[in-house]
Amino acid sequence: MRDRWLNKNILLLSLSAFFADFGYQAVLILFPIYLVFILHLPVYIYGIITALSFGIGSLFSYLGGLLGDKFNKKYIVILGNSLIPLMSLSVIFHSIWIISILYIIAWWARYFRTPARRTLVSESSKSKYRSKVFGFLHALDILGGVFAISFSVLFIFLGIGIKDIIIISIIPILISTILLFFIDNKNKVEEVIEKKENINVNIDKIILISLFIATLFYGFSSFNLGFPILTIVSVGNTYILAILAYGIYLLVSAFSGYILGSLKISPMKAIWSLGYLTSAIGALFIGCIYLLDLNFIFYYIAIIILGIGMGAIETYEPTLVSLIPSDKKSTNMGYLSMFRSIGLFISNLVIGFLFVINQSDAYFYAFLSALIASLIIFRVSRKYQ
Repeated sequence: MRDRWLNKNILLLSLSAFFADFGYQAVLILFPIYLVFILHLPVYIYGIITALSFGIGSLFSYLGGLLGDKFNKKYIVILGNSLIPLMSLSVIFHSIWIISILYIIAWWARYFRTPARRTLVSESSKSKYRSKVFGFLHALDILGGVFAISFSVLFIFLGIGIKDIIIISIIPILISTILLFFIDNKNKVEEVIEKKENINVNIDKIILISLFIATLFYGFSSFNLGFPILTIVSVGNTYILAILAYGIYLLVSAFSGYILGSLKISPMKAIWSLGYLTSAIGALFIGCIYLLDLNFIFYYIAIIILGIGMGAIETYEPTLVSLIPSDKKSTNMGYLSMFRSIGLFISNLVIGFLFVINQSDAYFYAFLSALIASLIIFRVSRKYQ
């Protein structure tokens, strides 16, 4: 029988990711515009909402990973995915408190299901195809976001209100959840892994801990893309160009994740160079563009750089975790998401307030944090390659 990297489970999980992003990425792109330019709320309110979404979401990442090792991963994923539509329903209400609570709960649910979903991907693929499979998952994941952007722009041209577009986004999210029921949770790809010496086990622990710390610092730099969107809206005075910029980011991230995942490259090298360092350069570029008041087109170049960095990170971080032998892979995936979301909690608070003072300072802060993350993995990769 032909040795294939793409099977039923990988395809279903990837399609589910596609439809999930098709829905909630539309909310993600329109939510800051809805709050700031329609409800006329200050930017720091958006920063607080996203900070709570990511910060406490870290606990749900850990919980989802832990439960994934104890119970049926398939149903952990379904449980989390089924609550994401609350994000689309949040704008039905007029109270900012209710809007915030529903939006935040939906993000917590997204974090809750992610470790178990990544583990299902890992268990459904051979190690030699792992980076390619995670690259494919990320590509379809982000292509869903590209479709979200395309339809959002189309609906705005047709005169449909931003609030209505957010509500309509519930449809693909529901399709995403339905697809998960058809996953064969017993279809695991079994591989014989040789027992490792104690010294190698210790090295694995060092690599994992270093990755989690680096992920935390990368999280410190990972501003929500809503902030560059607000920057572009404030500079270009148009929603459409800002939304298109986000669409470019997603498209570049999708293709770079799949292409980079097919390369014969060490996961650690890919993480520090193509991932963290590239993201640092992108953030620095945006800060300089705004500070020097450069031409509007330069923002798109910076967005492309950030997209390449995100594609590499989302492909090779889970790949590295999956390749380290462990009977608690779901828990380790939970730690990966947890440390990222803790960083995101701090990042969105800090950047939310720096954004009000000076937008360039917010992006320079992001640059330094991502650079530290890159240096951490660079040092570890040099020592334990």
